[in-house]
Amino acid sequence: MKVLVVDDSSIIRGRLLSMLSAFDGVNVMGITGDEDWRIIGGLNPDFVVLDIKLKKRNGLDILKKLKKVCPCIPVAMLSNYYDDYYINKCREFGADYFFDKSCDFDQLAYVITEITKQDNGGLLC
Repeated sequence: MKVLVVDDSSIIRGRLLSMLSAFDGVNVMGITGDEDWRIIGGLNPDFVVLDIKLKKRNGLDILKKLKKVCPCIPVAMLSNYYDDYYINKCREFGADYFFDKSCDFDQLAYVITEITKQDNGGLLC
């Protein structure tokens, strides 16, 4: 399963890479978020971890566009902005999961584990 991490923090990308690399069958790709949002669909990930606030991009805009083009790709929003406004916006734009960066890494790992068990060789949109 290909997991794409879109986060401008090298610390967060590194932490996710370290955590997710421990899973058999998981290939972690990371980009900063400064790239054109269309690169995400072109990489054909099976799962996307997306930060809400990026230095040069808005994660909510990327989420909205990505879900219009590739609605079958599960997206987990990972953010320090864990409040009702952002949670509701993420739901509205099609996020499948929402995690708090400060305390939900274990929950994200659990979701990845469950999806990996169900993975059928890749999702194509």
